[in-house]
Amino acid sequence: MLIVFLVLLTLALPLFLYGTFYVARGILHGLRSDRWRETPGVIQFSKVERYYRGKDLAKEMLLLSYHYTVDGEVREATRVSFDNFAWFFGDLKKLEAQYPQGQEVTVYYDPLAPENAVLEKGMARMDIVLLCALALIDAGILLIWIRLSTVLVILGLALIIFLVFLFRELKQRDVSTC
Repeated sequence: MLIVFLVLLTLALPLFLYGTFYVARGILHGLRSDRWRETPGVIQFSKVERYYRGKDLAKEMLLLSYHYTVDGEVREATRVSFDNFAWFFGDLKKLEAQYPQGQEVTVYYDPLAPENAVLEKGMARMDIVLLCALALIDAGILLIWIRLSTVLVILGLALIIFLVFLFRELKQRDVSTC
């Protein structure tokens, strides 16, 4: 039974590694979004959709879209923010009420790629907690098959790479506010 558990954990490793990468990328994008331009927009659709497995609620998703205009071109986007934690534990009904259909909103868009837009710029501090939790899970799974010293080297390198990108974003942020 233990062998089956270890094999399943090992098979789950790519999923956890991708989750770690996804959250880290969201944090960096959230920091970048602080420098994005703003434009008016309108919520086109906002609804919390519930998915059931039998009689039990399996999951909820916020289906939201909004239109905005950049350089005379009307664009559509669906991202509220780069807050990864809210999608796992957030109150989607509250988001739905905050962004009802037809409401005028401020849209923040990337001036280098105007198709990238959010309604709330920045990043959530709780995403750092989520990133740390995923990294610990990754390390725990790696420890099943790899020596501790090797896992520490891998985690150290990953941390250094993330910090390089993080400090680069923070430096850009400071330069743009001067």
